[in-house]
Amino acid sequence: MADRFESVEEAVHYMFNTYDRSGKYLVDGVPKYTAHAVNMEEEYGLVGIAGRYKFIDGKAAPFAEYGYRKDYQKYFIADSFLKSDDPYRKQAGAILEKEIPAALERVNREIAQLTEMNPELKRLNYNRWEINEAYRALIGITSQYNPDDINAYLHAARTGTRNREISERIEKIHKERGMNFGWQPAMKTLEKIEKQLRAKDKTRHSAARLAFVQSASR
Repeated sequence: MADRFESVEEAVHYMFNTYDRSGKYLVDGVPKYTAHAVNMEEEYGLVGIAGRYKFIDGKAAPFAEYGYRKDYQKYFIADSFLKSDDPYRKQAGAILEKEIPAALERVNREIAQLTEMNPELKRLNYNRWEINEAYRALIGITSQYNPDDINAYLHAARTGTRNREISERIEKIHKERGMNFGWQPAMKTLEKIEKQLRAKDKTRHSAARLAFVQSASR
């Protein structure tokens, strides 16, 4: 988010256009899409890490995410502006203040429909009366994080804290393997990742040992 605005108009422009990341979100009509858990599964051959959800009207995840950002992110920003001490932010947020309850209702309706299509989302734990949490939950779904990871993120955002043990274990994996997470998974997800990595290591070591024995016997 911009640190400072020089006018209400500038703050309003930011509020209405932040979904498009300064006009750089679309590339040849296709949304840029960052789904860290999906990328990790595909790059390292892991399973059961990402959500892999179905989306309304059969939309591909990048287009579903882009649509939700375009429709709802301005209300998310407006709510944060209203809580700011900066007068330009407050005035900009006030422009959409009356629309936030209706936007929240629509977000909850979208999440309910997505939950019907993806029953595992019944485990989502978010505040349905708060636009920030509801919007974060919706974008967590389109980014295809599993429910445990979405809930962990919501808790961290709600409390302003992160799990130090998880952060340290992620950093250890990064240093040892060069793996970049891009998100902080829940402990349950991290344990899945670690277990699968250990299994792959064991398989590689066994294969290398077999190859060595076969080579030595020739």
